[in-house]
Amino acid sequence: MSSTSYRLQVLDITALPQLLELDRRCYGGYWGEQGYRVELERPTSTVIGVVAEPAAAGTSWGLGRMKVSIPPRDPTSPTQTIKELVGFGILWRIEEEAHIISLAVDPEHRRQGLGRRILEELLHQARAAGCRWATLEVKASNQAAIRLYESAGFQRLGRRKGYYNGEDALVYWKKPI
Repeated sequence: MSSTSYRLQVLDITALPQLLELDRRCYGGYWGEQGYRVELERPTSTVIGVVAEPAAAGTSWGLGRMKVSIPPRDPTSPTQTIKELVGFGILWRIEEEAHIISLAVDPEHRRQGLGRRILEELLHQARAAGCRWATLEVKASNQAAIRLYESAGFQRLGRRKGYYNGEDALVYWKKPI
């Protein structure tokens, strides 16, 4: 029986088609090509992806042993080959602040800890870049995401009325990261 292994990697422009497809499955096509293109090319953004790959029989190692492949970012040399993108997170670095602007996992791959691993890697990248705190917004109705962020030490700071097409956003922050 073969299973799936997962690998984290920093994404570049070659991931754009898969990001758009994953956005469609997770958000209903919310961002669009230009939005993702900007994030993939912006030097102060980090886009982390989770890639699913078939594991050879008997070699599956759980998410706790997820490979992390975070090469230095070289926007002039897109050389990635992505098997199947099943999750991603996007981080902005603004001075000492890390702003997590998106985190998504394909519905067929949820409840395996992938969102937590993406969040942990985003925070790791932020710390390595000198960020001291992190912030994010989440739909008030997204209880799974709220549980994830609170379990990672984020605290609710406030509410933004109608932020997500009429739905309120809860604002969270974490200091220190």
